[in-house]
Amino acid sequence: LAITITLFIWGKFPPDVVALMSMLALYLTGILDMSETLSGFSNPTVLMIAALFIIGEGLARTGWTALAGQKFVAWAGKSIPKLLILVTLGSGVLSGFVSNTGTVAALLPVTVSAAWKAGTLPSKLLMPVAFGSNTGGLLTLTGTPPNIIVSNTLTEKGMDSFSFFEFALIGLPLLLVAILYFRY
Repeated sequence: LAITITLFIWGKFPPDVVALMSMLALYLTGILDMSETLSGFSNPTVLMIAALFIIGEGLARTGWTALAGQKFVAWAGKSIPKLLILVTLGSGVLSGFVSNTGTVAALLPVTVSAAWKAGTLPSKLLMPVAFGSNTGGLLTLTGTPPNIIVSNTLTEKGMDSFSFFEFALIGLPLLLVAILYFRY
């Protein structure tokens, strides 16, 4: 565990390679048997989270998230208050359906460009994008991996799982508070 944590912190190897090396090391040392080693790959939660990352990356690489960001900027023009509202709201809504990291990565260049065009520093818009993205993850079941994990755990315990937009009961007010905070 200490070696794995050290490799994650060191950052020389990609996190997925470190995780696979750790899994392989646990198997080769006999700490885990084959079924335990591969059990995560058959877990529906793990598969759903992997699929979300693939979809998010696909949307980013095909330019859909960047297109959405450009639309936000076009609507706001050079108005900094409008731009603050749109980037916070836009990143929030996008991250409800695409991963937070993918949303921020896609909106980063558009936001920096919009800041310069509006005559303000990019840092004044990048924090609202980050906070909007984080609160937007609480809008849907697939917004963040913990939402999916909690819902699947409830199902495994024989309880009702969350509906797709049930997280919005908390996420939407939080997103609105974030918008108001950055606007005023």
